Amino acid sequence: MKFNSSILKKSVISISVALGLVSNSLWADAAKSTQLDKSEYQVPASASKNISPDEKLRRVGQLNTSILMQLHYEHPLFDNKLSRESFKQMIKMFDRNKSYFLASDVEQFKIFEQKFDDAIRTGKIELAYDFFELYERRYRERNLFALRLLEKPFNFDKDEEFRFDRRESEWFKNSEEQDAYWSKKIKYDALNLKLADQSNEEIKEKLTKRYRSNIRRMAQTNSEDVFGFFMNAINASIDPHTTYYTPRQFEDFNINMSLKLQGIGAVLTQEDEFTKVVRIVNKGPAQKSGQLHKDDKIIGVGQGDKGDIVDVIGWRNGDVVDLIRGEAGSIVRLQVIPHTSGGDATAKVVRLVREEIKLEDQAAKADMLEIEQGGKNLKYGVIELPSFYAETPSGSGNNVELTSTTKDVKRLIGQLEKEGMQGLIIDLRNNGGGSLSEAVDMTGLFIDKGPVVQGKDFEGNVRVLRDNDGKIFYQGPLAVMVNSGSASASEIFAGAIQDYGRGIVIGENTFGKGTVQTIRELGRLVRSEDDLGALKFTVEKFYRVTGESTQLEGVKPDISFPSFYNLDEYGEASYDNALNWDTIATTNFASNEAIASYLPYLAKSHSERAKQDKQFSNLLEDVARVKEERNKKSISLNYKQRLADRLQSEEETLARANARRVAQNKKPFKDLEAYEEYVKDQDEVNRNNKGINFENDFLLFETANILQDLIKVKSDPELAKVGAKKANTIN
Repeated sequence: MKFNSSILKKSVISISVALGLVSNSLWADAAKSTQLDKSEYQVPASASKNISPDEKLRRVGQLNTSILMQLHYEHPLFDNKLSRESFKQMIKMFDRNKSYFLASDVEQFKIFEQKFDDAIRTGKIELAYDFFELYERRYRERNLFALRLLEKPFNFDKDEEFRFDRRESEWFKNSEEQDAYWSKKIKYDALNLKLADQSNEEIKEKLTKRYRSNIRRMAQTNSEDVFGFFMNAINASIDPHTTYYTPRQFEDFNINMSLKLQGIGAVLTQEDEFTKVVRIVNKGPAQKSGQLHKDDKIIGVGQGDKGDIVDVIGWRNGDVVDLIRGEAGSIVRLQVIPHTSGGDATAKVVRLVREEIKLEDQAAKADMLEIEQGGKNLKYGVIELPSFYAETPSGSGNNVELTSTTKDVKRLIGQLEKEGMQGLIIDLRNNGGGSLSEAVDMTGLFIDKGPVVQGKDFEGNVRVLRDNDGKIFYQGPLAVMVNSGSASASEIFAGAIQDYGRGIVIGENTFGKGTVQTIRELGRLVRSEDDLGALKFTVEKFYRVTGESTQLEGVKPDISFPSFYNLDEYGEASYDNALNWDTIATTNFASNEAIASYLPYLAKSHSERAKQDKQFSNLLEDVARVKEERNKKSISLNYKQRLADRLQSEEETLARANARRVAQNKKPFKDLEAYEEYVKDQDEVNRNNKGINFENDFLLFETANILQDLIKVKSDPELAKVGAKKANTIN
């Protein structure tokens, strides 16, 4: 193993010798295999042999450091504390599941633990390349080991378990422990293909391609890539939203604000050898299909309805994105391991029609929801808002009416009022945010005037964003629906409505992102002709008018619905080094205190309905099942057991779908195939529907019921007293 830094050579020479022996042994064994005969398969040269940091990258590191120290919200100190956390993030970045490095590797590399800060400040960043060299060597060893094992038949009749989640495990003490783990991992990969009805020959062929592809793609790593790993390990030690983009990454980023939104409407990342869904974009093809979700893992991509599905396990994220992208109207098929499956990696194929995600697709839309309560037919307006958007002027000078969230919502409210709505529901589920000014302006439609949100910048200056028009456009009953995907600007709007007592917030706890980032293109910053990439970093935190931050804690709804996720496993709080929750001084604002007194009555009425509603009990069962699956760390490698588990899972899926149908007084599905056909049809309805599809959205119907309860208790305040007494008795 070659080390670029002469200063560090002596300290780690023992690693080099040991690794050389291991590598030579593996290569000798590999050469004996017919699959790896040199005439048939040439192992590509290591990337590490040909890459090293150049002067440009040294300057980029120093420039990043200077910007972060001066302009980042936290003004981070590049000291030993930051270095230790950067070391931890670097290890996690390369080997999150603790399957490549040995305990001795991590121990030996601890000589770097307090050198990250010095390396980035001085430009002596060779240690990053030393890290990568060891990782690449271990990675190649494991994939060569996997290729050798494919020469032997697998026994799927043994009762043994594979621990697929090693994040909390100890590092392997020696190669024997590691070999035992990898023997099971490769068997696990093979069993998943067998469960997908692949023959032994097909399994061997597909896995051979996969492991060879892993080696080849790792060999394509370049110097900028390695520097990006290093820089982002440092950035991740500061906060999760501070990111360095290499020139290639920034070019992709500029395609459409986020490179992964184009085509299917999903934000993707790379985690270990998998491409994982980070976020589903509202009103994109993935969201409309209802078949792709956060934390799903994409393991294959096929073009059209008949194209072969290409195995993408181990591929670089950008290469997977390139496969998924395509012309609007064309079809892409994704082979996906669902996020709910735990370790039971029974894959499904999701068929999506690519779309160009246009402004109008993200625009607000409205529809009238009718419910029956107390023998009365009631009409509630629903406005579905995928994001807070604002069209920017083109500079043409024409008096063109620019599209904005506030204008659209105002127009839609007017239409709904003409149709006789008795209350309004603003649906912000999965609204990831957008324009801050639009969140403020839209709040102004529901209050007369006053502060909406506060912001504190990296210099400690506090600004207050206000609504000053002194007018209330809509004064009627209001409910705001949120879930764990409601973030940023959504949290500002929902928090303001809650703080002013202007309406009720219903659903799940929101995401908890209370920070704002900016992006600086580094080449422009220093007037360099070189393409230096870009830096995104945190510059401000948001606070509610009460002075409480939305960071980490988000907005807690007044009436809560069951959630599949806890804050610490889904939201901002799940990220390493997320900025802390804190408070600043409250602002002067006029809150309607009455609504707080109504909440016990609303909660009691909702609880009584939920107990009688089979759909709520089904949801609670689903939540418990999914959480149980996610908590699993290991899985059986016995074919009969896994097949039985899969059949049971399919039966449960059909049973849950039919329970929902029966609760809606609809005919149950004949079999799983009929249910899957129905899901496909609903995908088509969602894509072509100009209004809002209320089908199967019983939580929206319950929100309308809660809004009717609010109207009722407002007209008869004595109900609130009775509700409070009963709530106290129950407690």
